[in-house]
Amino acid sequence: MKAWLIVLALYVLGALAAAFGWFHLEINTAGEQTDLAPQASHWFGTDHLGRDILNWVIHGGRVALVVGTLAAGVALLIGTTAGLLAGWYGGKVDGFLLWLSGSVAAIPGILLVLVISWMLGGGYVGVFLAVGMVSWVGIYRMVRTEVQRLRAAPFVMAAQLQGASTKNMMGRHLLPNMLPLLTTQFLLHFIFAIKAEAVLSFLGVGMHDTPSWGRLIADAWQFDDLGTGRWWRLTAATLAMAGLVLALQQVMARLQRVKS
Repeated sequence: MKAWLIVLALYVLGALAAAFGWFHLEINTAGEQTDLAPQASHWFGTDHLGRDILNWVIHGGRVALVVGTLAAGVALLIGTTAGLLAGWYGGKVDGFLLWLSGSVAAIPGILLVLVISWMLGGGYVGVFLAVGMVSWVGIYRMVRTEVQRLRAAPFVMAAQLQGASTKNMMGRHLLPNMLPLLTTQFLLHFIFAIKAEAVLSFLGVGMHDTPSWGRLIADAWQFDDLGTGRWWRLTAATLAMAGLVLALQQVMARLQRVKS
């Protein structure tokens, strides 16, 4: 657990360093600086414009963390709110939200993300809103079921008999009891958002002017890196993404074991 937390801390520190301008993506088209293989001066090599791949990977980590946090936050906010309302009020509110969630779930997720991101113009806002607005359905269903279960719990019924308001019931009794569930869902949607951002950027509707892992993979594809033996750009982006996802999965698995 500690080792994976250290890995996550390194990603966060790298993202903060990139945000403060410690890692520059300077273009150097001199022949001896372009398409360099990994070496002591450039651990991950350089690209076709002479930019250091390691610096690009660090900037991509910043994008992944920001987009993952915001997208998972949006999904958690929408899903939790909808689940609380549906599970607590039932009736027409529950019926409408069931219809809405079913309609969203009926459309292939990645297709809907692509359309929304394109409509919003891509970039940070377009990507995290698109991912968050599409991926809330699973959270909604879990929260709705949990609220329906907790409504019959003795402590909830006792609070109702004492005249607790709906706001008080949700904030002090329902949400605290669902915190482990919501934490796990946040991490799951964080991972989904990282992958979705990479796909969107690879397809050209994600991050346009910001270095990301998806753009790094897109460049490797565009310039046929593997076909010409330049394996390091694609490898660096893939390993960086895999490292972050694996660390998050291990932390999430540990949290689930503690919960059980």
